[in-house]
Amino acid sequence: MATDTWWASTILTVVPLTADHHPMRILHVTHELPPYELAGTAIYSLNIARAQSQHHDVFIFARLQDPEIEAYRQSTELRDGCTIKFVNIADIAWTPFEDSYVDPKAERIFRDFVDEVRPDIIHFQHIVGLGAGTLDAVRELGIKTLFTLHDFWTMCPMGQRMCYTDNVICDPIDFGKCGPCVFGDGWQGLQGTETRDPGAEDVAEPKASGRGFSAYYGRRYAETPGRFARRPRAMVRAAQQTLRDLFSKNADDDGSLPFTESPFEHRFNVLREKLHQVDLLITPSAFLRDEFITHFSLSPTQIIHSANGMDFGYVKSLPKTPSDRLRFGFTGSIIPTKGVRVLVDGFIEAAKEHDDIALEVYGAPNRWTQSFLDELQAVADSSPCSDRITFHGRFDNKRVGEVLADMDVLVLPSIWFENAPLTLNEAAMTRTPVIVSDRGGMLEFARANNYGRTFELGNAHSLAEVMKELASDRSLVEGLAGNPPPIKSVARNAEELISVYQHLLGDSYVAPTLDEQTRTRGGCV
Repeated sequence: MATDTWWASTILTVVPLTADHHPMRILHVTHELPPYELAGTAIYSLNIARAQSQHHDVFIFARLQDPEIEAYRQSTELRDGCTIKFVNIADIAWTPFEDSYVDPKAERIFRDFVDEVRPDIIHFQHIVGLGAGTLDAVRELGIKTLFTLHDFWTMCPMGQRMCYTDNVICDPIDFGKCGPCVFGDGWQGLQGTETRDPGAEDVAEPKASGRGFSAYYGRRYAETPGRFARRPRAMVRAAQQTLRDLFSKNADDDGSLPFTESPFEHRFNVLREKLHQVDLLITPSAFLRDEFITHFSLSPTQIIHSANGMDFGYVKSLPKTPSDRLRFGFTGSIIPTKGVRVLVDGFIEAAKEHDDIALEVYGAPNRWTQSFLDELQAVADSSPCSDRITFHGRFDNKRVGEVLADMDVLVLPSIWFENAPLTLNEAAMTRTPVIVSDRGGMLEFARANNYGRTFELGNAHSLAEVMKELASDRSLVEGLAGNPPPIKSVARNAEELISVYQHLLGDSYVAPTLDEQTRTRGGCV
């Protein structure tokens, strides 16, 4: 394969399959998969596995989330060139809290599947609902592993590092806010719980033990709000852990970890240590890589930035449909963290000065956020510009080219640290400039590629000012549209990863320098 950019040869060297390279047995692990779930990680996981299956034996272990099917029921599908093993885990248990990230039953099913297919390498895409013990099973078997970190789930139980109680980004990380965020009114708090931001200094030297019946009891009681017989259950659990500490080398808590009574800080420490055991970590944005280096004290040689590849087949770059109005648009899930309320409020403010702009919103709520959509529609209907705000509802993603042809500027107003949403790539592939929040991977994309404007995260007035600027001078939009960044194909991404797998298996992989990785900021080739 020709290396048409310097990036391919400096970050992930592409080595095409030849007679000297025998087909590998590759296992991808993900928490969701199309057609049952259509979020970005699900789509990417299937696309990359399908591309790799052209020359290799590819297997997928995936979670199914069907409430109508018995829990832990297993099924197998042969499609897209892959053997897919599903285990149905519709809902995640939150009480006790550790059950939200440890699931021995799912982990045993995974271990059995690994024993069955005997992969050469395992590539984790996401493990929410599957249990962190899946990483332990692979390490015990001595199989080389990669983990693409698509979000903050290993740092934050909600995955987004945003506190749902106040809709504020958790930066610095504050474990004291986790209880109300996760458990709502059921949380009663911990006495004396520290709320500092964990950094390298917390990892370098384990703290004094602090263990014992009282400490274990406090943590267990705190993480089981609303559970029947909460107090005696916590006492039994604390007694068990105390006895393990006294008589077993394999204590329930790893003695190398700093002890904390906070179940949320404990989760953070556990998952941090598990990621340290993975052979190579990959992030789709340089921003996310930097955050994990900072908070998880990872070596820059263990975690690299590599943009996700895109399937070009479904995105048609069509001419913009004619309109007298400048059309701002949104595509995605109608959920609070996507910042759609900020978008509606910002547009209404901008529309007071410009009667030649319109807002087109494409997407649907999930099963929990219908009331949020109702709220948005009520706000729009009561505004003076209600006739210029349209909620189009759910759309077939195969029609995304047609959808983007009906808008001039795509707005991604997320109020959390959005990483590398596929919608940014779709915008570039259709010559649709973007307006994005000024934090996270989206800022990186817009700034590095000069393909859009940014506004202060969560600030509707700031967004309105940007909208008014573009509405006042349409040539700015035309200039941005003429400068789309190049997007990596999924085929190219698959070949890059195959090369990495081969080097890992041969113990010859050498990570690019941090300087080389920094040159790839922006998520494109």
